[in-house]
Amino acid sequence: MTNQLPIAVIGAGMSGIACARMLHQHNVPFRVIDRGRVVGGRMASRRIRESGTAFDGHITDIGASYFTVQDPDFATVVNLWIDTGVAREWTDAFHVATPAGISGIRTGPMRYSATNGLRSIIEHQAEILPTELIQPSTQVAAVSVQEDHVVVDGEPFSAVAVCVPDPQAKQFIDAALASTHEILNQIDWEAVIAVTAVFEPDTLPKFDGIFVNEHRVLTWIANDGHRRGNEDPVVVAHVHPELAAQYLTDPAGVIPQALDALLPILGLTEHPQWSSAMRWTFAKPTSARPELYSFDEGNRIGLAGDSWAGGPKVEAAWKSGHELGVHLAQWWN
Repeated sequence: MTNQLPIAVIGAGMSGIACARMLHQHNVPFRVIDRGRVVGGRMASRRIRESGTAFDGHITDIGASYFTVQDPDFATVVNLWIDTGVAREWTDAFHVATPAGISGIRTGPMRYSATNGLRSIIEHQAEILPTELIQPSTQVAAVSVQEDHVVVDGEPFSAVAVCVPDPQAKQFIDAALASTHEILNQIDWEAVIAVTAVFEPDTLPKFDGIFVNEHRVLTWIANDGHRRGNEDPVVVAHVHPELAAQYLTDPAGVIPQALDALLPILGLTEHPQWSSAMRWTFAKPTSARPELYSFDEGNRIGLAGDSWAGGPKVEAAWKSGHELGVHLAQWWN
């Protein structure tokens, strides 16, 4: 019975879509199940709407900010994205700041972005997948194991690839699966609130991104206009995890503190024309496992994402999901 059933892929972010692509390329039946309305996961982008500014329509990255490349296989994929115009080189230098303001520039690896927001990369990756096999707006409630199959919300599957943050997976995987929960309990996850702000034209200083150190309110500031490849005066600031955790039920409530911290760092005195906040309860793991993924052949549950493959990075999420997909294809066949 088992190998007559499809494989369930829970999560339509980078790791889930990478996993599904491998299953599709190996002719393994599958279905992607995701709670979001669209693919993307934490590689989330949103258009500014009804802001009362001239910048409605600007696409902001409100989840992951950028990605880097080290793995040769991922480099090959990224080069294809660049060739097709989906991704672009952004910068290899970010500023560094403290509560007192910008203190210098730090060079590092090339950071990549996407003209139409990072979610467009996931959309591009999902184009080869039959649309009827992607099931959006579905919150998985229960995953359990029967004698020869896995059950996802009452429906049988041959196996399941869980490609969502560990704390989310813990909520729906049967508590009786102690070995799986032991893995999911290994790593802590941080919250982040992303605050988007639209300023008056020609008011922002020249910068791409700013790492904010020793600050109780902010950890990161991105010039989203530069990230898009234009000069739109849009900034996305990430609120410190400890402060963000206090505002998960009211993300907009942290905006005043975030703006009060943002203005002096940027050397501004005028508040933005418009602002909004996006909550990420499980934004990123505080560490990552060196293993590429996990697959328990006994209970047929696989785990992948940016808490694997040495993450937390977009690259790690891709590598983890890709390799789990290869493993599942070999197992299924």
